[in-house]
Amino acid sequence: MASSSRLKPGEEGKIIAKIDIKGKKGFISKTVVVLTNDPQKPAVNLVLKALIKVPPSSMSQPDSP
Repeated sequence: MASSSRLKPGEEGKIIAKIDIKGKKGFISKTVVVLTNDPQKPAVNLVLKALIKVPPSSMSQPDSP
């Protein structure tokens, strides 16, 4: 979600992106595509990368007999 849907030339804004990492581990990569009306850059790709490490205490352990 952007802080404003339209910006004038030279204006700045924020883009907020959330990644659901529930049940995931290891390296992930997601891309956010920002569409513009700039003829030289009609779209800009923002690549979000993360390495998800699961703490040993949160890993499921087998039941004891």
